[in-house]
Amino acid sequence: MAGGALWGTGLGNAQAQVVPPVSALDAASLAIVRVWVPIVLGESALPADPTARQAAITLVAQRAGELVSNYHPFNQASVLGLFTTLKNGPQIFNPAFPPTWEAMPAAALTALLDALRLSASASQRSIYSAFMGIIPNAHYSNPTNWPAINYPGPPSIK
Repeated sequence: MAGGALWGTGLGNAQAQVVPPVSALDAASLAIVRVWVPIVLGESALPADPTARQAAITLVAQRAGELVSNYHPFNQASVLGLFTTLKNGPQIFNPAFPPTWEAMPAAALTALLDALRLSASASQRSIYSAFMGIIPNAHYSNPTNWPAINYPGPPSIK
């Protein structure tokens, strides 16, 4: 009887709700991620077509924000702190760099990433580790990218 009453009100006819993805990264942080995606992943991981390439980079950035939103609050705060620092632009590393991340040439970004990896400063190495953790995970967690690396997907448990 109660089920019939709910059906009559429309409440028994539940529909799937589409929940938009939650991103822990704000627009400025996502813009920084988009600059670093091609540097971290390399050219072979992204489409050659400019429109498809930009869409893939945007998707990786979106997924990166989603990944960070699922981090433990302590780790999430660390990543957000990192991006707060990076919002000051590449000149925080070298005053001769352009004022914005978007203006940095790819070769300079590549050299900076390598310098971060080899830095004697633990905080600079942590920037490298963050980029190398977040960006590849955001890219390769997308099932559409699995065929390119011959990953058949997770094993089926029967």
